[in-house]
Amino acid sequence: MTQKKIKAIVFDLDGTIADTFHIGIEAANSLAGKYKYEPIKDSPVIRDLSFKEFLASHLKLGRIRLILWAREIRRIISKRYDGVKIFPGIQDTLKELKKDYSLGILTSNTTQNTLKILEDNGIGDLFSFMYTHCSAFGKSRHLKKLLKTEKYKREEILYVGDEIRDIDSCRKTGVPIIAVTWGANSEKTLKQAPANYYAHKPWDLVDILKTIK
Repeated sequence: MTQKKIKAIVFDLDGTIADTFHIGIEAANSLAGKYKYEPIKDSPVIRDLSFKEFLASHLKLGRIRLILWAREIRRIISKRYDGVKIFPGIQDTLKELKKDYSLGILTSNTTQNTLKILEDNGIGDLFSFMYTHCSAFGKSRHLKKLLKTEKYKREEILYVGDEIRDIDSCRKTGVPIIAVTWGANSEKTLKQAPANYYAHKPWDLVDILKTIK
C-alpha cells in the first residue's frame, strides 16, 4: 500500500491502551440474572466474536431490552474505573511515538473515564486531542469529524484499535489501522477483517511506523 507521511496517531482507549475487558465482563455478569442470560467467562471463544456476534449469541435480547441493558451497562461500568491499569509497555511506546507524531484519542468511553485513566497512569500529557462518547458502532462518523476538525487528510493519520468494529470504521473512512492483538478481539478474528497492520506487543507500533515513515 502506498502510504503518505503519517502526521498523527489516533488511539482507541479500552483494550488498546487500557486493560478494561474484565470490567465489561463483570458488568455484564452483574445483569445476567435480571436479563436472563448465562454468566460470561473470558475465553478464546468470546474473544473470537465481534461485538454484534457476542450480542446475538450470548445475550439474545430484543431491541428494547438491549437498549435498556446497554444503558445499565454504561452506568455500572462508569463506576468501576478506579485503579484501571494501562497495558505493560504502552507508556514507553507512547513516549517514543510522541517524539515524531501528534497523538490523539478516539473512544466510545466517557470524557471523565478517559481523563481518569490517562491521568492515573501518567500519560495524560502525551495526547494533543481527544474525542469521547463515540458510538460503539459509529466510529467512522467520528473519524470524519476528527479529520475535519484537526485538519488532517485520511492518509495522514493512523488509527490503533483492538476490535473488528474499529477495523470496519476505518475501512469506511479510508483511514489505515493497526490492529493490536492484546485487546478484546483475538488475532484470528482481527486477521479475518482484515487490518492494514498488526501489532502483537506495544513496541511493534514503533517498528511499524518506522516502515511507513
